[in-house]
Amino acid sequence: MRKELLAGCFALSALLAAASPAAAPTIVGKDAPDFVLKSMDGRNLRLSEFRGQVVLVNFWARWAGDSRQEMPALDRINTTYHRAGLIVLGVSVDEDSRRAREFAGAMKVGYPILFDTSSSIGRDYLLQKMPMTILVDRSGVVRYANVGFKRGDDGAYLDQIRELLRE
Repeated sequence: MRKELLAGCFALSALLAAASPAAAPTIVGKDAPDFVLKSMDGRNLRLSEFRGQVVLVNFWARWAGDSRQEMPALDRINTTYHRAGLIVLGVSVDEDSRRAREFAGAMKVGYPILFDTSSSIGRDYLLQKMPMTILVDRSGVVRYANVGFKRGDDGAYLDQIRELLRE
């Protein structure tokens, strides 16, 4: 009986987590809000410049421990799928761009790092928790969103990326 009760509690917890707004941002299925942000190398990058490619946008902050785990996984994905048409963009929402630059430099990722110090882009994307990763299809529609990061999430990203690249 106790085992069945625990199993029921776990099932209910999983159901509630899946139904929570943090697990399923309402941005999915909508046009990705366009933005222009300054990159770490000083260039301004506009999301709409990448129309026709699959774009992974990762909102992160240096104080979010999951960001530290997710960034190397995204770098591996970028290295593997960039030539196939994937663009990975990291968007820091830290208010202190100097500290965010130091953190990003220490992470040594090969994809562009952008800075949203006013968090205005984060608001447009209904950012609720850090990190948040979204996938935008070739026509500019948000097709997938993941809030937080845990082991195995990068596998789900790969499944979605491969599907979008085949379209």
